[in-house]
Amino acid sequence: MSFVSVIAKENFITVMSDSSAAGSENTPQPEEHVVRVGEQEFVATAGGDREAREVIAKHISGLLEEGTPYDRILVILQMTLSAFSEQGKSVMTAFGGVNRGGEIEVCTYDPNSRAERHLKPRGTEVAYFFLAEGAGKYGNLHELLQGYWKETGTETPSAMIQSQKLLNRYVASKDDTVSSSTVKLVLKK
Repeated sequence: MSFVSVIAKENFITVMSDSSAAGSENTPQPEEHVVRVGEQEFVATAGGDREAREVIAKHISGLLEEGTPYDRILVILQMTLSAFSEQGKSVMTAFGGVNRGGEIEVCTYDPNSRAERHLKPRGTEVAYFFLAEGAGKYGNLHELLQGYWKETGTETPSAMIQSQKLLNRYVASKDDTVSSSTVKLVLKK
């Protein structure tokens, strides 16, 4: 299990994942739930199994590198994930960054609920979402994150990272499969 949070504002994106997949005897390399693509884009995955997550991350990374528009990638992702879901490998995925037009853009798709989000925050808007199986079991993470923002603020990437770290610690305290150790990614316009 892993927990990934993505926060986007008009000028930056912060992505944080727990680092629970630290490797084992059979898989000595730690798994990356968040992959940086070039200088300004990312792919994040959670759920399913390791092989499915790696296939999805590689596929979406390739599409991003080719310059495929985000709305098209979202359609391709839905079709690809439907095939994995039929095999019982439900992978939640987020991707985004600074698009070809120079705007912050983020997308996410959860094949379990078939929920998709395609966001381009403007002005003081904050777009955020979580990748976690059964996130509802942790309580209202949206309210909790907004409460942390009262402590940390929301104006800078470091403030957002601080709030995400607090949120990850909370989730780790409720779920022993989520690590309190984290990895972060910051992308700026």
